[in-house]
Amino acid sequence: MNWFAEVLDDLINQNEKIELDTIAELRRVRDRISQDGGLPSRNPETENLASRIGDAETLDQVAEAFGEIPCEFGFDHITLIILSEGGRYLSRRVLSSLPDEWWEKYHSLRLYDRDPLIEGIVARDHELFLDELVPTDANAPMPYTNAAHSLNIGTNGVIFKIAYPTGVVAAVILNTFKSPQFARSQFRKYREDLLSLAFATCDGLIHFSRIGASTMADLTCEEIHFLRLVALSEDPARALKMDVRYGSAANIQMQIIRKLGVKSIFQAVLIAARRGLIDAAIFHPDEIIGTRPQIAGWDVLQEFDPNNMATHAPGFAEDSDY
Repeated sequence: MNWFAEVLDDLINQNEKIELDTIAELRRVRDRISQDGGLPSRNPETENLASRIGDAETLDQVAEAFGEIPCEFGFDHITLIILSEGGRYLSRRVLSSLPDEWWEKYHSLRLYDRDPLIEGIVARDHELFLDELVPTDANAPMPYTNAAHSLNIGTNGVIFKIAYPTGVVAAVILNTFKSPQFARSQFRKYREDLLSLAFATCDGLIHFSRIGASTMADLTCEEIHFLRLVALSEDPARALKMDVRYGSAANIQMQIIRKLGVKSIFQAVLIAARRGLIDAAIFHPDEIIGTRPQIAGWDVLQEFDPNNMATHAPGFAEDSDY
């Protein structure tokens, strides 16, 4: 349901005097629809933020506009997390206005091992409110709960998913220090605006973070083999300095980095691993040893010709008694 329908519902359900704010919104909607035939954003700032995100030339500019969403819509923090890359390989997967202290705890305490917000939204197709997702009983993930409560994060707000036909799925988390009722009211009021801004932000993140998605197929057998050696080595740094039988390590690294558009060979290893190339065990021809036996100078599959024995078989002479 869009916000205009909700305004109409409020109008229909009122038995007494209509609020002046409702009348003002109805007039604004009527004027906008009569002008351009489209349904306007509920928050006048939505179009400005969407324009800034769409016109951004760097990911930092996308993040800056995205970080202003909480202030404009009554929340305190916002985070966008890519849950599924859908076949695209991204160098960045999270945009967030949460403080560094939270992310330091998130990683040092391995809170991602049991993040109730992500676990809760993955299996759901509609929004969920954070106060319903973080349990307080004995089965709660206490390290996560304690860390979240210490910073007043992840206790009130809303989390929702956006998904693309390509398979990209992202979660958007809006935190508020205010009441659960406030979170519900704000999200329902601005649902369509927030969804459109979430998609615009995710578009920007994907655009500026794509690495190696279209060129992986151009890697040669030797290049894939090199990435596999680096990935499986006990000392990757040393492995990078060792020349390989099909060229120098420096040259092959340069070729791989250029083809995939990455900044380091380790990013290339990550991409290859995600594509299953590390596990594919692609061997270089020099590693293959044939197992067919050689008998008296003949390969076992070579046609036997007794007239040519003296010529082809070592150790046999024409005047041999055998």
